[in-house]
Amino acid sequence: MSAPKAQHVIPQCYLKQFVDPKTPPGQEPYVWIFERNSKKGRKRAPKNILTESDVYTFKGKDGGKDYVLEQTLAQIEGDYATVYEQTISRKVPLNQKEHAILCAFVAAMLQRTMKQKQNIEDFFDRLRTTVENMETAHKILPELSRQLAQEKENAHKMMIAQTLPYIASILEKMNLAFLCADWGNSFITSDAPCSLFNPELQWQRFYGPGLGQKHVEVSMPLSPKVSVLFSWVNNVRGYLGIDRDMVHELNRHVFGHSHEYFITNSPRLKRRWFRRYPLDPVFIWRMLKNRLKLKLAHLRHKHHD
Repeated sequence: MSAPKAQHVIPQCYLKQFVDPKTPPGQEPYVWIFERNSKKGRKRAPKNILTESDVYTFKGKDGGKDYVLEQTLAQIEGDYATVYEQTISRKVPLNQKEHAILCAFVAAMLQRTMKQKQNIEDFFDRLRTTVENMETAHKILPELSRQLAQEKENAHKMMIAQTLPYIASILEKMNLAFLCADWGNSFITSDAPCSLFNPELQWQRFYGPGLGQKHVEVSMPLSPKVSVLFSWVNNVRGYLGIDRDMVHELNRHVFGHSHEYFITNSPRLKRRWFRRYPLDPVFIWRMLKNRLKLKLAHLRHKHHD
């Protein structure tokens, strides 16, 4: 096997499900990829987008390269592509092996993105800066800060390798549902398509969603017609049809979680995908009520001071 220098951050087997069905005969199938901030879109073949050089290649101190992680991810992608084509696309229940393959693929998609890589490396940068300041203050050799700089090189790759089996094992325990868009509506995807969301935590800024939380949801669009959902809610299982409003709401969530790009199978966009808040009067009422509560608490605290 040749050294896979240019590596897909979002795999081709996944992106090809989002190609434009109206691709003219004789042309290579393409998706529509849009810059998140400008909403500027262009047609691109899946093989030509969302790649990085050696993003999953372990680099040794001697300059050597190890492609074991890239090869492992490629194996998971191949297994998933078969499961999607033979089972999920036909809305057939998964057997135990297929379920495990899907969980491994979703676990990988949760961790392998450039958004996650940036989060990990930003953490190492902050940690190294703190250590450097302490080394300077105590006039000691910068050995630890240099070590952190070296570990940053492989930090994202190590995180994927170490956490993928653990995350997959948790997903296998959760309830699995496939949300199916009705006729005329389509899911979009992005460069960070898999996300965690806990609706009970959206009114505070201290805690993020975690897989062990009772109300957490793990979701990812698999194609313009199917989105997977893992949750601890017992009655959310199987293939479930959803209406247009729910599709648009999930697309709003996908766009909100994207890093630099979002992807569609059509050049047509909907304004409601880009709204900060859902068009839901119950949500708006809860949001205003929460803001009023925070403002009153601030005023009481200021009065006591």
